[in-house]
Amino acid sequence: MGVRGRATDLRRASVLAALLVNAAHAYAPPATRRPRRAPGVTVAKYRGPKQEMDYLDVLADGSDAWRLDDDIIGTLNRGGVGVIPTDTSYSFVARVDSKAAVQRLLALKGDENRKKPLSLLCADLGTIDEYTRYTSKRTFKLLKAALPGPYTMILPASEALPRMIYKGGARRWKRDTVGVRIPDDPVCAHILSQVDGPLFCSSVPTSDDGDQLVCRLPLEGDAQTWCALVDFVVDAGARPIEGSTVYDLASDDAPAILREGLGPPVH
Repeated sequence: MGVRGRATDLRRASVLAALLVNAAHAYAPPATRRPRRAPGVTVAKYRGPKQEMDYLDVLADGSDAWRLDDDIIGTLNRGGVGVIPTDTSYSFVARVDSKAAVQRLLALKGDENRKKPLSLLCADLGTIDEYTRYTSKRTFKLLKAALPGPYTMILPASEALPRMIYKGGARRWKRDTVGVRIPDDPVCAHILSQVDGPLFCSSVPTSDDGDQLVCRLPLEGDAQTWCALVDFVVDAGARPIEGSTVYDLASDDAPAILREGLGPPVH
């Protein structure tokens, strides 16, 4: 074979190789990558007397709440305790099925408030159906009309709720009912959609200045009351502090408003 013939063969081989590469690219699955951290989102570390606490800033509309998926969701699923925003306040939260986390949550409430029941943050009505029991169509219609929203609905607890919680494992409180919530808050909704199960919650105390998130560098003064006792804080900006409207739906009687809060009466 002459030089010209060998050159022709080389060109044909090059064309064939290029066609094969293009075909491989055409049929390969699209590459995936994690979005980059947006500017303005900060993660700070605070070290208290007993543990380290993560403080994360996210956007109020929840558009960057995916940033919580690793550290915050992982911490909750491992039995951690933290602070997240809701549509009525910032709240301490813990997995409902973690006894140690719930005990920490009760300790954060303080001795004066330990007998007050914890509410259950739920992702959807299906979760409420799992952890409560009701048969009234009127109750279902009220839940569907009010939620998501700034309401706490007190319902009979089902057997899915851990006995140590609503039977008062260490005689903390004795209740066969539980208050359930589906907050209308995008950051909270994202967290609830990712965590393995509902979260017990208790409102973070408000300072004299009307601020709930009192954790600042360095931790000192009032911040020491709880900032060093949680694993993380998710800061999504200002949230209301007026609290939820509480309905008692635990009996067969007509729904009763126990406390008027942000939510208007539901008809």
